[in-house]
Amino acid sequence: MNVMRAQRDQLFEYGPFTIRRQRPGEAFGPLAIIDQMSLKMDARIPMHTRQDEEIFSYVWRGSAQHLAENGEKTALNAKRAMVVSAGTGVRYEESAPFIETEMLQVYIRPAKSGGAPRTLDFTRADGLPLNEWTLLAGPENSDAPLRLGQEVFIYDLKVERGAQVEVPYIAGYSTWLTLLDGIVRVGDERLMPGDSISEQGALHVVRGERDATVIAFLVSDVVTFV
Repeated sequence: MNVMRAQRDQLFEYGPFTIRRQRPGEAFGPLAIIDQMSLKMDARIPMHTRQDEEIFSYVWRGSAQHLAENGEKTALNAKRAMVVSAGTGVRYEESAPFIETEMLQVYIRPAKSGGAPRTLDFTRADGLPLNEWTLLAGPENSDAPLRLGQEVFIYDLKVERGAQVEVPYIAGYSTWLTLLDGIVRVGDERLMPGDSISEQGALHVVRGERDATVIAFLVSDVVTFV
């Protein structure tokens, strides 16, 4: 297992934004950037263009707003996640107009460049279930509600203190876990908010030391990307 501890040099502050950036590295090739962001109320990322990226957005505390170039607005919160497949190019704006917000954004390199842009969102009416992984995103041929142009699966978990939950595993995939809040143990490792742990294969069990929110990425060991 490899543990990446939350470090001060991962933090970047841009006015109302604080960003903790991780780069998983060559072993997780298409998983390019993982950003944990704190947005103060009224923070805004102006209209900008993304291209040839799969952008996964996940809010675990507060509320963010996604504004498409055509004026369509989508509220993101603990019940709704989003994937933007940028393809040949897409423009949008993001903001936190109502409340301070904690948000994850993940940038994934697609298997093929180009293609028509696409935005998908997934809503859970009852929010995040306890002690049970939810499949949020996966490849086009998967059962995931949010589709990615890459061999990557994304799950989330709310684990209670004292509970233990097996980590999803797929043969031929490596595992990367990121802790958003709370405290957990994976094997002998104690993870704090902002820490990540990875394995070229399976990570077996997450144990809640405090109520915690965890994201899991499963990345194929044999992938292509632009």
